[in-house]
Amino acid sequence: MNIDFNELEKSLQSIYQKNLNFLKENFFDIYNNIENLSKSILHNNYKEKYSLELCDGYFDIKNLENNGFYYSTNSYADAEKRAEIVDYTKNSSYNLLRTNPKNGKLSFPLDLKDIVPIVDFINKEIDLDNIEFLEIKKFIYIGVGLGLHLSEIDKKIKSYTTMIIEPELEIFRLSLFTVDYTEFKEGNRELFLSVGKDKNQRYNTLASFYKHHEYMNYNIKSYKLLENFDYIHDEITDFFTNNFMLAFPYSKVIMNLERTLSHVREKDRFLDLKKIVPTDIFKNKRVLMISAGPSLDNYIDIIKENQDKFVVVCVDVILRKLEKNGIVPDIVFSIDPSPMCANYLKTSDPNYLKNSVIILMTQQDKSTMKIIRDRELNFYCSQFATIFEELGYLGTAENVGTFSFLVMIRLKAKELYLIGNDAAFDQITGNRYSKDSSYIQMENLEENIINKDNISLDDIISVKGNLQDYVKTNRSLLNFKDTYDVTIKELSPYYEYEAYNLSDGVFVDGLTPLSPELFLEKVKLFDINNMNTIEKMNEISTVVDGYNFEDDSKKISLIISRTKKFQKIKIKSKDDFLGNKLDHMIWILSITKTMKMDMISKIFLQYTEVVDTYINFVLNLKQNDLHNKKNIDFLSLKWSNGIISIFKEIKNKIK
Repeated sequence: MNIDFNELEKSLQSIYQKNLNFLKENFFDIYNNIENLSKSILHNNYKEKYSLELCDGYFDIKNLENNGFYYSTNSYADAEKRAEIVDYTKNSSYNLLRTNPKNGKLSFPLDLKDIVPIVDFINKEIDLDNIEFLEIKKFIYIGVGLGLHLSEIDKKIKSYTTMIIEPELEIFRLSLFTVDYTEFKEGNRELFLSVGKDKNQRYNTLASFYKHHEYMNYNIKSYKLLENFDYIHDEITDFFTNNFMLAFPYSKVIMNLERTLSHVREKDRFLDLKKIVPTDIFKNKRVLMISAGPSLDNYIDIIKENQDKFVVVCVDVILRKLEKNGIVPDIVFSIDPSPMCANYLKTSDPNYLKNSVIILMTQQDKSTMKIIRDRELNFYCSQFATIFEELGYLGTAENVGTFSFLVMIRLKAKELYLIGNDAAFDQITGNRYSKDSSYIQMENLEENIINKDNISLDDIISVKGNLQDYVKTNRSLLNFKDTYDVTIKELSPYYEYEAYNLSDGVFVDGLTPLSPELFLEKVKLFDINNMNTIEKMNEISTVVDGYNFEDDSKKISLIISRTKKFQKIKIKSKDDFLGNKLDHMIWILSITKTMKMDMISKIFLQYTEVVDTYINFVLNLKQNDLHNKKNIDFLSLKWSNGIISIFKEIKNKIK
């Protein structure tokens, strides 16, 4: 075969330059990394690990360290074979519609009464064992290589939204010569790129991919290039385990809205960001943060003896253990909307917390608030979401330990010592929590085999430790570390602080490991803390006055009335339903955007995400007579009934 190498080189350079221009315009951070790598190679400041090689009419990647090849076969034929096995079924997918493992049917979202009829319809009318889609809406490629399989699969699938992940920058750079990445953004299509080894960056890109057209998230197709990318597949599985449409549905937002407004009516004090920003209440103060991990047991005596040298902060679940050991916290954090928090705060001595303060989220259950009010405890509220913009928003986190760290940094604590944030169980007993915690859970340390085809949150895995080389944990507990990683990355550019991790658990990037021995040496030099916490919290908090949502209530009535008229429209087909539905949604959003309470618009969008995920799942299925007029009318009615229901409920809550 005669090859014109000059023409070949021109073609490769043309594709490369086209991709560079594309990256510069759309993914500047990746473009910048590629340019820096190219300059380092050019000036011999970086030793290349890989090279692009022409082998008998096809391109391959040569490993310059061992002279091995990435493909060792015709890469073009390989790409075609890979494309052949990709289809329109649910195979090789992340299925985000939760199913009941006992019968294979969709699980009912029991706290979402407006969605249940649609789920029931799906379970009765659709053959869930033999799913075939009309279109693939979302696709994730794990591993690029030369990217030839990306092009071949995309020619067949043409997914609306695509995410491409490649952990090796140098490999991705070589693919810029062989695949045209601009194709993935043609028309109205969207592309998300994650290049490099940074797990946090992958997480953030995955989150953006997930949030783009959330109503398409019922099924996300994927293709993994190599087996050694299993860890990325596992990361994605973990992400979708903790992030899906029912993780925090609109019904809970409405409930929390009501609870927040009840705090306002009770004239409770809210932390106020306008007062926090110019204040430095923890100047020269050392903060000891106590979570409920098992390594806390190693520090109880040390804490008891030295508690007067710190602003002692703890999570609610460990409170009764501290009381038992004579340790009195200055600040207690409580955020869980579950009634269990009432038990956490029910100390033996009703006066135990008389000089302490409780910082809570406004989503707290009424039983928790009853304990706090009956005992006349000092508490301060943080909005669960931005409802009153004048207060600002301190943020939130998935667990109380990370939330307490987040708030203390936002309150400008400069020197923090963390105990009990293990993100791992006791390495001998398997206990997730410190002894005498208000909550107990044990792990079976023998169950340490990971099934790659069915990732479980209980799989035992070994990860880098904080005070030892490695510790055993599982995916559920490791999520605590992930929330710290995300929070620290968000805070670090804006706040200066030193945070020491004393826990004998998982290593957390951004927290400095500190052994008990070194901690004791430091403590000897600390001064006594004499801060009046209640007094300081009063300085940075306020009571919300003068709210009135009467105008919003009138606009809600208008939405309900207009939606009832929508229900009388004669729907002719699937496309007719989608068009009328979209028009009505746009009109509702135009009304909600004029409301005083921005949360109302967000609740409607959350409802839309959930209901449209199920509806679009039905409308994108290839099944005989599924999209007949009777079924479309049913979906239209249930969709609009849900709108009427949630707006009636919101109207009732804001009266």
